[in-house]
Amino acid sequence: MGPAASAASRRDGDLAAPGWDDIGIFHAIAESGSLALAAVRLGLSEATTARRLKAFEQRLGLQLFRRGANRLIPTEAGAALAREAEGVAAAVARFASRARAERPEASAPVRVTATTSISLFLTKHAGTISAGAGGVEIVIISTRQRLDLARGEADIAVRMSRIPQEPGHFGQKVGRLVQALYVRRDVDPARAPIISVSRETSSRIDEHILGYAAGRPIAARVGDSAARYESVRSAGAVSMVPCFMGDTDPLLRRLEPPPDLTADEIFLVTHEVSRQRPAVVAVLAALRRLFRDHRAALEGLSPPGA
Repeated sequence: MGPAASAASRRDGDLAAPGWDDIGIFHAIAESGSLALAAVRLGLSEATTARRLKAFEQRLGLQLFRRGANRLIPTEAGAALAREAEGVAAAVARFASRARAERPEASAPVRVTATTSISLFLTKHAGTISAGAGGVEIVIISTRQRLDLARGEADIAVRMSRIPQEPGHFGQKVGRLVQALYVRRDVDPARAPIISVSRETSSRIDEHILGYAAGRPIAARVGDSAARYESVRSAGAVSMVPCFMGDTDPLLRRLEPPPDLTADEIFLVTHEVSRQRPAVVAVLAALRRLFRDHRAALEGLSPPGA
């Protein structure tokens, strides 16, 4: 990175507070460990990124990186400042997110992110949610990825078991999602193929299905609960299905009571930025009512003909 100015050559007070542009370049390099990768992320040329870093080191009077094998390695001072830069980057992201939250018009849709199974539940009751929120349009984003509410990637998240601990997030438990083993009524479960899940999706569900199988082979592992439901309904398999889906399908029957250990708690999660929008607050209230009103179905408390 070239020689840095000696700290002894600087007088107290000579160092001006660095601006975000310089800190942002340093943060990108520290995160990526590469001038080339940082340059792509920043939309700059590699030469410009290297020149800006060198000038920043000279102004600070510090060497921030040393060259390793195909990687820039922070010096002790660089590592300490990288932690500070991470906090600055988070503050800038919160600033941008708050600015975006201020910009939407009152009619802007409210984006709700959830797993596939909960997305199906929300879609089934989308009209009720919208009407309960005063006619607000909602966008349901079905994904297992945890969208960043602080960055404005969604307005409300329906999450299972774990809620963010970072400042600015609010979480409220609104119910439990219970699953059970189902089979089609015209299929002999002793001869049906068994569909489990990957352990990355749920080791608890996988262990329960393996216990039921008692040595019988697993035909496939499917993480998506809607796909498992379809395998039971259309392919005559045995698998775990959310009770609110299996219990309302007259073609299916439960094989046993839903195991408590495979249940997931349901949380509504918002961020202080999105909660400033009245439409988000209205949809949040409508979702609370929805989960309260459908508690029995979600928890599999009243299965028809089980």
